Amino acid sequence: MALLKKSISVLTSVLLVAVIAIAGFLLVGKMNSGKTMLFGNEIMVVLSGSMTPTFTTGSIVAVGPAEFKDIKQGDIITFKDTEGRTITHRVIEKQESNLVTKGDANDAADTAPVTADRLIGKVQYSVPYLGYFIEYAKSGLGMLVLLGLPGVYLIISQIWKLMKMMREESQNATKSQA
Repeated sequence: MALLKKSISVLTSVLLVAVIAIAGFLLVGKMNSGKTMLFGNEIMVVLSGSMTPTFTTGSIVAVGPAEFKDIKQGDIITFKDTEGRTITHRVIEKQESNLVTKGDANDAADTAPVTADRLIGKVQYSVPYLGYFIEYAKSGLGMLVLLGLPGVYLIISQIWKLMKMMREESQNATKSQA
């Protein structure tokens, strides 16, 4: 029984630290013009299926800075389209001053080639499905759950420990008087 209590205590502590770390990570992202950075890469959530099967909806991609001249055919890049939307697609052709891109799941190339001024960077790695969690955590309900529940847990656990100490102290005092 003592081992079970110790295991639960360690597990809840690890979970609490993880939740606080994720909340801090997201909070820093909100303070940094909405950009969530990790090890020099901007973390972005894949919102469409245009790059399936390479990235599924709900994946995250880490986009690192890249020079236009260093991009080559086959690279996956993130850029702003002519309407200002952020897009992550594969380079299918490199021209002198443009990159022709296409989503892996799309039948045709993107209508407007990417110019150097619209390039954000090159995808370094991806993690499937983690984007669903990040998007939830950024929402009001997600913040409430991820910050509120651990806070309530901490308060209740501290009250519980305080009450236990007071009971033990009371019992010790009663034994001393007898």
